[in-house]
Amino acid sequence: MNSAGKLVMLVDDDDTIIDTLVYNLKRHGFTILSCQSGQNALAKLNETSPHIIILDWTLPDMAGPDICKIIRSRSLDVPILMLTARSSPSDVAQGLLSGADDYLAKPFSMVELMARVTALLRRTKLPSGTMHLTVGGLVLDDEARRVWWHGREVELSPKEFLLLKVLMKHAGKTLSIEFLLNEVWGLDFAGDTKTVAVHVRWLRQKLEADSKHPALLKTVHRFGYRLDVPDKN
Repeated sequence: MNSAGKLVMLVDDDDTIIDTLVYNLKRHGFTILSCQSGQNALAKLNETSPHIIILDWTLPDMAGPDICKIIRSRSLDVPILMLTARSSPSDVAQGLLSGADDYLAKPFSMVELMARVTALLRRTKLPSGTMHLTVGGLVLDDEARRVWWHGREVELSPKEFLLLKVLMKHAGKTLSIEFLLNEVWGLDFAGDTKTVAVHVRWLRQKLEADSKHPALLKTVHRFGYRLDVPDKN
């Protein structure tokens, strides 16, 4: 992957880590924007569009997962790599469910970090051209990242959008949890498989007339999910 001109936003308050990452990322051709607080990073996101964010969990003013949630609430689809000394399964799940795309526990090697960065940038590269998907009353515009349900626009987070796109591409087919994880979160996803159920629940709240008795997004017990399109909603 050609990293020349790619902008990395580095959010960390540890000078040693910043110096090490800046040195190594620049060696690979990246341009670096460093921020030492969550508020500073969020302000900078109003002015620039990084290709990837490397975000520390522990900052002086905000926790990394809280920053992720704010970024995703703005519908920003920039990949986020979370750095942290926390490595329990619950911590990993919390970081990923907040909107991070990948998770790297400290201490880490620069070889591993660069591999994660490269994988995230490759995974989030959009194909050329515009793709519209229409399934019943659902319409998805891939280029504009917009969705309409019977003419009503629905605001989705980046991961909700990707999950719905996969389900629409395979409408009427039952998709396994493993398949959805690979398609939406990537082959190297190390988090809890329950993240799929969480995102399906959020989609139901936005699309279903009764999210507790879904007519659109069906659960196939102990296997996965299927997108059905009823005649009426």
